[in-house]
Amino acid sequence: MDFKGEKMKAKTLYLILILLVLVIAIITLILLSRKAPLNGPESITFDEVGKRFLISNTLGKNIVALNLNEQYTPFLDKGLEQPRGIIIYSEKLYVADKTAIKIIDLEKAAIIDTIKIPGAAMLNDIAFTKTGIIYVTDTAGNCVYVIDPVADNMQKLTSPLLKKPNGIVYDMPRDQMFVVCFTEKSPILSVSTLDNSISIFKDTIYNDLDGIAIDDLGRIFISSWGQDMIFEIPQEQNRYLPTFKGVKDAADIFYYLPENQLLVPLFSDNRIIRLQLE
Repeated sequence: MDFKGEKMKAKTLYLILILLVLVIAIITLILLSRKAPLNGPESITFDEVGKRFLISNTLGKNIVALNLNEQYTPFLDKGLEQPRGIIIYSEKLYVADKTAIKIIDLEKAAIIDTIKIPGAAMLNDIAFTKTGIIYVTDTAGNCVYVIDPVADNMQKLTSPLLKKPNGIVYDMPRDQMFVVCFTEKSPILSVSTLDNSISIFKDTIYNDLDGIAIDDLGRIFISSWGQDMIFEIPQEQNRYLPTFKGVKDAADIFYYLPENQLLVPLFSDNRIIRLQLE
């Protein structure tokens, strides 16, 4: 019997099996990366260092990454309850997660701190001022929390105008926060970051507003679940433009300056759409 020949055949077969397993693993990874692992996507932001978008999955209780080649990878699968609004500040990811704000190390993809908010019911969207003060909406609690992480103090803002406050964005030129609410004919609210006074910035005719973003020209874009659209308030602020119609269940809006696009998670459809601006 040719033991040497049999040994070579066995070795060759073993190598073929290893190669086959590697090929299957590579194909599986490619297919998984191309399939959008989204489950109730709510908010999106861009990580400049990692060159990737980060997306919160409210129903999936996790955060996924989307690279510039449109490939999805897991980012954080543990420690979150209902992640909604997300934002990057000072090289950390801040997540509005039901009743607390989770602070995540971007490089390690790990929760490094938690800001507990006693009495919070359903934290939704989150924004920062230029000095690092946090504003976070509580939709079920009908309020906005203002947090100074350095001074370690917190203030709860209430007003008859704050009915199911949802999206929030910082208007840096005027040093104010814009807030939209998930109600009928929801006005756009202004929250002064100087004294936290709340007023109506502009009335609207639209219902169930969710996300709000400002582009580099100062145009304001707002998503409406009631009208299945994203409307625009031009810089002169004297009219509304139904810019994108047929956008169902559009959640938070993220303005991506390099491509002059709005990136919008569709909560019920489990996908991200890109809307090109002119």
